[in-house]
Amino acid sequence: MASNSTSGVGKTILVTGGSGFVAAEVLNAFLSRGYNVRTTVRNDHSADKVKKSHSKYIKQLSFAIVKDVQIPGGHDEAVKGVDGVVHTASPFLLQVEDNERDLLLPAIKGTTEVLASVQKYAPNVKRVVVTSSFASLVDISKGGRPGHVYSEKDWNPTTYEVAANKDTNGAVTYCASKAFAEKAAWDYVKEHKPQFDVTTVCPPMVYGPSGSVVTDLDHLNTSAADIYRLMNGSCKEVPETSFFAWVDVRDVGEVHARAYESPEAAGQRYLAASGRYTYQKVCDIIRKDFPERRNLVPEGTPNAPFPDVYGIDNSKVKKELGVEFRSLETSIHDMAVQFIEIEKATGKA
Repeated sequence: MASNSTSGVGKTILVTGGSGFVAAEVLNAFLSRGYNVRTTVRNDHSADKVKKSHSKYIKQLSFAIVKDVQIPGGHDEAVKGVDGVVHTASPFLLQVEDNERDLLLPAIKGTTEVLASVQKYAPNVKRVVVTSSFASLVDISKGGRPGHVYSEKDWNPTTYEVAANKDTNGAVTYCASKAFAEKAAWDYVKEHKPQFDVTTVCPPMVYGPSGSVVTDLDHLNTSAADIYRLMNGSCKEVPETSFFAWVDVRDVGEVHARAYESPEAAGQRYLAASGRYTYQKVCDIIRKDFPERRNLVPEGTPNAPFPDVYGIDNSKVKKELGVEFRSLETSIHDMAVQFIEIEKATGKA
């Protein structure tokens, strides 16, 4: 998808959590349009990583250190002088000690504190784009939910009490945390009537090659590790698929930029999903495109029919933001190529 390469010249966007997997492509989408991008990181080490991965845009990049997203006033300095904000920072953990302390509060407060800082110290900001998730739409208790088609109208129904309960599974609480954080953003606008509007982007499982410099295949981000295990011999069986919706990370970056630039996106929620997948389909693609890897990739049941599970309606984001999504074949192929390059570079091939 071609972007308008000069639309952002002279403007500055703040992207929170700049060292993240999705954030790397959000940065690319804005930098390639000519925006100056200030991004928050937890420390100088993270800033150095972003500088390396986005070296061709180094003149447009600046950094603000925010050690903890939920501290009141933690973003006050970071937002000063910016024209727009994209909030991507949120904890992605499934194994935690305390559901409320480690998942719910950081996600919710991390969102509302950013909005409070923008309202106080960034009068030029008219649009804040918040990275939410398919997790904020999905009803986990219904499982595969045959016959249902998920769209922006859906909300994860898990209650706060259930999500905060120490006996609740971490994945259930993580999904709920995304819903509560997104609702907190909508409630903030309703209650505080700031000078900006909010748009939310809800991606499901995010795949595709990493826009960050990756030097260690033993410490991949969650999404990359999820696919790499299928081609490095560590996974002997095709895993059960638990979420059936996916999107390419490069498309997620593009959706964020368009959600910021489009006047019609004010107050809208977008399900940024390419479509559905299974791990079987992923294995089929790797086995077909990289025959030399076949002995490392679980075979399962090649070309098995798609299971009878929920559908995905991505017509809104396609129609309103003009987004065209990459195919699963393209996304997985490009990931595998990158993994093989890293193996060669690190002597693991």
